[in-house]
Amino acid sequence: MDRLLGKSSNSLDNDKNKPFYSNTRRHYKPFQSSPSVAFRRSGSSLAKGILALVAIVFFYFLLFSSTEPKKVIRLKDQPTYTKHDTTCSVVLCNPLNKCSTWLPNKAYTWSQLSEAGIFRDLSTIQVGVGCELRIRVEGRVDGGEWLRIPNGMTECTETGYGTHCRNFVELDLKADILIMASQMKTIMQDRSSKSKEMILVQPSLEKNEKLDVTLISQFSVNRLDTFAKAIENWQGPISAAIYLTNPNDIDQLVDYFNEQQNRDIYARVTLTIVKPNYVNNEHLAYPINHLRNIAITESSTEYIFVLDADFTPSANLHNYIHKRLIPYIMFQSTKIPDTAWVVPCFAMREEYSQMALPNTYNELRQLVEKDIAYITDPGAGHGPTLAVEVALVRPFLLGNPLAYEVCFESQWEPYYVLHRSAPLYDARFKNQGGDKQSHALQLNAEKYRFMVLREAFMVHKDHSKMVWPDGGFEKAQKAANKWNYFGEFMREMESLYGRNPRWPRGCSATAIGWQDQRRDTIGFAAGLA
Repeated sequence: MDRLLGKSSNSLDNDKNKPFYSNTRRHYKPFQSSPSVAFRRSGSSLAKGILALVAIVFFYFLLFSSTEPKKVIRLKDQPTYTKHDTTCSVVLCNPLNKCSTWLPNKAYTWSQLSEAGIFRDLSTIQVGVGCELRIRVEGRVDGGEWLRIPNGMTECTETGYGTHCRNFVELDLKADILIMASQMKTIMQDRSSKSKEMILVQPSLEKNEKLDVTLISQFSVNRLDTFAKAIENWQGPISAAIYLTNPNDIDQLVDYFNEQQNRDIYARVTLTIVKPNYVNNEHLAYPINHLRNIAITESSTEYIFVLDADFTPSANLHNYIHKRLIPYIMFQSTKIPDTAWVVPCFAMREEYSQMALPNTYNELRQLVEKDIAYITDPGAGHGPTLAVEVALVRPFLLGNPLAYEVCFESQWEPYYVLHRSAPLYDARFKNQGGDKQSHALQLNAEKYRFMVLREAFMVHKDHSKMVWPDGGFEKAQKAANKWNYFGEFMREMESLYGRNPRWPRGCSATAIGWQDQRRDTIGFAAGLA
């Protein structure tokens, strides 16, 4: 297992096995000699016995206390996130109040309806959110057969549909993102909804394993086609939040999903539609971290991978995480600390926009060598990942290990795989600027280790500057009360975690320290100011 992480089995810090990087001025933790040395020198058997007893108690404490979940420090002024139970279902009851629950997109036979006691004897119908229900009845006086049942409670009595739906013989229950979007459109036509944030969730039509990783993203309606590329490359579960920047966005959303092809693409995505408060202009500041937190909350797997909509994961990324990384984490669960598993991100230059994205690491390496692809924001943003200097080179020398460790640097904004128990994102950050940096900084303050994965990557194509819907980004940048990474946020972090939260607290002695990264040290020095 040590070899998977590029470590020598003989020594945790053997410079002979590290041809590229010296150990000078690394972030070594102070070495402390074992207290048992003094006891051995004294030769006191009583002291040895006491020490052994203390050691047993100590390891017993570690064994049983490690099962307790780590308590994460909560940031101020954060919303409370609760998973929405919006799975479509219909409850049918007969006159004897015998009720049964029915799920969508399935064919039910008359024998199943009869066994439930509702065949030709239906009393009440409860239709959940996101459902579209039609029932077939016999003997209607108007000659029709199918009735469309609205959401909520319907009574098959004189006060409801009369006796028309009592003679019930068949049901047609459907649920998909078009139905959910259409229901959101209906809700938004009510004027009282204008001042409320409203959330509707269309669950994935696929069942997911709990021990898996969910791709997390967020975007507005103008990125639907862009994110479809990420869906195509990711074989695992996906949870995304889509933001209706203005009321007219719901029309565009409904039109998009009126196309069967688009519904098929998004069928395996848990898609959350978020309608903000439209009373004032605050909704124009894109709530990027709030949306990430919503999508994370609506996911159900043990691990998450947050990705922006304009990035496309490598075709092997989900399988790499699911089949290699997660089993490794589970096998080493008692030995490794809390870790953020960083996925290197690359960009392709705009003049090569017609070229297909690389599918394999070898294809990516060739594009980097030809200067067609490059590391995104090679300065403070993604430079500390060392994707070009290490990930694309060292695998040939070290037998293609799983990951390598790097030290945290101030203003770094990596994308990573995390356990879902990790802190959520700071919802006070909106639009661009500090949204990912603040999260990485809190992980560092929580003493997370940062490990960069090999053989997997994400990539996007350069494009012209993004235009935010209704000028939201430009207007928000001018706001006097904009939440600031270097101001209010940093002061809060210092009050919660102590002085210098930007110091690499989880970085081990065997990591590639900032001096070894062969990069300008200005960014790191700023973190110590």
